[in-house]
Amino acid sequence: MNIGIIGAGRVGCSIGKYLTEHADDCTVVGYFSRTHDKITDAADFTCSKAFSDLDELIKSSDTLLITTPDDSIKDVWDCIDKQTINGKIICHFSGSLSSDVFEDILEFGAFPGSVHPMYAFSDRFQSYKNLNEVVFTLEGHSFFLKRMDLLFSSCGNTVCLIEKDNKVKYHAAASMVSNHMLALLDTGISLLQEIGFSREDGYKVFSPLVKNNICNAVDSSIEASLTGPIERGDFNTVVKHLNGLQGYPKEVYGLLGKNVLEIAKRKNADKDYLRIERILNNENHSNDI
Repeated sequence: MNIGIIGAGRVGCSIGKYLTEHADDCTVVGYFSRTHDKITDAADFTCSKAFSDLDELIKSSDTLLITTPDDSIKDVWDCIDKQTINGKIICHFSGSLSSDVFEDILEFGAFPGSVHPMYAFSDRFQSYKNLNEVVFTLEGHSFFLKRMDLLFSSCGNTVCLIEKDNKVKYHAAASMVSNHMLALLDTGISLLQEIGFSREDGYKVFSPLVKNNICNAVDSSIEASLTGPIERGDFNTVVKHLNGLQGYPKEVYGLLGKNVLEIAKRKNADKDYLRIERILNNENHSNDI
């Protein structure tokens, strides 16, 4: 498999380096990008070629990986000379877009698909080191699925297949677990700042708590890892929390508290959570404490 990569940012550099070091029967032939310095850096990093002409990259490749931002994928597709892609795999790395972005691709004899590594790429030249633990999700034409499944499986990765209609929900789940979790951490740190903690101390306070919770959840289960006043059925503490919060933090506490309650019910099927359920559903129990 001769792979050409369009886009030389964090995803493009990382995937190219990872495949160069780990994939069987695979050669990264080079990169094309509108930013010359990025192409040169990516090519040097992967011991491949910096292409100044997109058509030349396409001619040299049987598989094209488009690793640009989502908003640019359609533009890249529109720029490709459709008479040069017969028999080639063309895929992108968007989590939210499906292979449908490659409009009329089958008419030109090419095989569309999308690849999404469930991973946050933070550095062009370091992120590849952790990709051996990442799950790759594929969607697209059957020929694409077969070839790319073999490619990433040869690297030792777990590969999952999804339907194109499920990509938006899939990506929303990824965003919630990744991005929204950071927003929740930021909310907690902000509350500590309100009572006199520095932001730096906030990180120190929450670091072992967050790390231990996540490790326990992924190593065991969410149910086994759940602790706290809702799980214990500590009604008075939950009421005090709600009465002590205002605005956005209170909304977050109440909304996520309902989810915590559902997890607690799964963990402790015989426990009575009715009073806590009522307070989380905005029934007034402030006089009960």
